[in-house]
Amino acid sequence: MFGWLAHALASLHAGNGTDDLAVSRCAMPMSGPELAARLPMLGSVLYLPTRKAPSRGWPLPAGWLASRHELAPLLATRELCVASMVGVDGPREWIDCIDAEGRFCARLHLLPDTDYLAWDALLSRGRPLPPLPWRSECAACRAASAELVHFRTRRLGGLELLEALPLSRLSILGQDIAREVARASDVTLEPALD
Repeated sequence: MFGWLAHALASLHAGNGTDDLAVSRCAMPMSGPELAARLPMLGSVLYLPTRKAPSRGWPLPAGWLASRHELAPLLATRELCVASMVGVDGPREWIDCIDAEGRFCARLHLLPDTDYLAWDALLSRGRPLPPLPWRSECAACRAASAELVHFRTRRLGGLELLEALPLSRLSILGQDIAREVARASDVTLEPALD
């Protein structure tokens, strides 16, 4: 949670209205295979893949497979754009995955159940970008769906396979945040709990 404390202090100092809120951002290059290899460490996340795939589909890197076509955008990632803000209901942080053409691929949303240390380690090489004023569009993304998952990679023959497994448990706060994020993105939260 790279900047939420600074934002919390700034928000308290500036006031509590949404006009005073800002979204901190940072960016970092990261290949799909590197991202996929690090995703299992995060634990529980909300995953929102894009609704619009390229006309030829998402290119998969050599040596990798996705267990479902909804996961292919993660393997096509070339850059991560991280956003963080603190609102009246607490901190929010998410990662937008961007492909080689600069297109939005997917969003990973931090939950209270996510491993914060792994999240911070994933983003440790980020370079700061200028903050943006808060607008409701900041929370929305062009997602096809939203699901609560944890990621796993495993060897399958000579290939690495990226999988997303449903969560067996999630905190009440995590469920509330996931529902709110899905609502803001105008998608239905897929039932993921066993």
